[in-house]
Amino acid sequence: MRSIILALFLLPLMAFAKQPNIIFILSDDAGFEEFGLYKVKKNTPSNTPNIDALAEQGVAFKHAWTQAICGPSRSMVLSGNYAINNGAYDNKIFYLPDGQNNNDKDRLPSFTRVLKDAGYSVKVSGKWHNPAGGHIIRDQALLGVDSYTVWSAEPGDFEKILKRKLVPDDTWEESAKSGDPKISRYWKPGIIENGKVLNTTMNDYGPDIFSNAIMDFMTEQTKANKPFLAYYTMVLPHSAHGPTPDDVKRGDKPTNKNFPKGQPKGRQYFLSQVSYADKLVGKIVDKVKQLKIEDNTIIVFASDNGTTASAKSKGVEYGVHVPFIVAGAGIKTRGLTDELMDFTDVLPTFAALANAEIDKKYSYDGTNIAPYLTGKSDETKPVIYSFPGVSTLIRTKDYLLEAVTPIYGYDEGRLYKTNGSHDGRGYENITHDDKYKEVKAYFAKLLADKQSPLPDSFDDPAWKKTAKMKKGLKEWNTKRKRIKHVELPKEYQFYDPSF
Repeated sequence: MRSIILALFLLPLMAFAKQPNIIFILSDDAGFEEFGLYKVKKNTPSNTPNIDALAEQGVAFKHAWTQAICGPSRSMVLSGNYAINNGAYDNKIFYLPDGQNNNDKDRLPSFTRVLKDAGYSVKVSGKWHNPAGGHIIRDQALLGVDSYTVWSAEPGDFEKILKRKLVPDDTWEESAKSGDPKISRYWKPGIIENGKVLNTTMNDYGPDIFSNAIMDFMTEQTKANKPFLAYYTMVLPHSAHGPTPDDVKRGDKPTNKNFPKGQPKGRQYFLSQVSYADKLVGKIVDKVKQLKIEDNTIIVFASDNGTTASAKSKGVEYGVHVPFIVAGAGIKTRGLTDELMDFTDVLPTFAALANAEIDKKYSYDGTNIAPYLTGKSDETKPVIYSFPGVSTLIRTKDYLLEAVTPIYGYDEGRLYKTNGSHDGRGYENITHDDKYKEVKAYFAKLLADKQSPLPDSFDDPAWKKTAKMKKGLKEWNTKRKRIKHVELPKEYQFYDPSF
């Protein structure tokens, strides 16, 4: 009898041992080239020593893809589905094959709900933005989130709680595109925590609040001896580009004015924001050590899309190419790897690591890469995809097809032999090289396997059926967009961009 009682007592402990804590840190608008470990910026000291160190301890993917802009990227990672199935192509393009808007919020899985159902405590802190299914404030239970501390760009979210109209003043954030005032994410940030609006001043810096909320959650769950998922969705280094607390210590004043990244002061602040994000990652790593939970905690670091004012929203590889690092308990030390992954893989991989089941009523596109992360396999998947805006991109280890954009007349896109490169240096344009007929045929099949349902003409009535598609029509049916969407970022024109 005593042995039976002891066995029953040990069951929850055994389950906990099989369910590692997962900390998923997602930076905002910083492509892979901003991180020192990828060595894209030659002869430049790394601006991200803590993130680089994390990569050395685990696995860092040279080839990790997502969508080229924030909302669709988050939809992809949460649901494990490509845009062709979740509907989110761009912040201004949401389209399902039937032309209807996404009214079924439970149509797609989410890794937050999967882990919650497996016994995890789930915290979200930072930026949400998931156009494909579920608003963190209004759909908390559906998404399986126990607590949240989030910035929202929507005044209505605050006005509903405060029961009054918000009036912008000179402390509000200056919008990067229009210059109009918007709810701040940095100094005197607009933050809603579990249904309540936090009272903040110009002495409060949003990224610090979000980071502290995650660390407090880690402490609480460690004391409760319960596995946790901490989804830390940073707002750094998204514009508005302005001073961090480090800049304030050097004499600058807190402000939410946007300094464009193309100008010297803006570039300085952008790099300072990247550096500050790295420091916050370092604090999270230190907190894991302080709590003595290294032996049962996995840390994942990634970014949501290509760098702002460089490749963000573009139909080229730099628009969708992001850092993706996994380190911690049970993760094999591999350093930089040539294996492929994309954001659809996160949902099934988290489920596998957490010993969780994904409800069979859901479908997803991703591949479980946990066997590779833990050393049980030496391969991930042979092909990765992305569907940024009106384009399709496909990559294997040896070849890249980008800027397949029929609506702009680029039906075949640009095909490259990558020659072992991960940053564009040495890419060979083989779009019209007859020696590669078999490669072209293979990529034609890959395109057909995951054909984008987006209408290939702006005259198609689908562009006027929903408010979101009407915005997409206005944004994307312009001469400027036709040019900018398929051009390489100026700083990284390492290969031939001709069609």
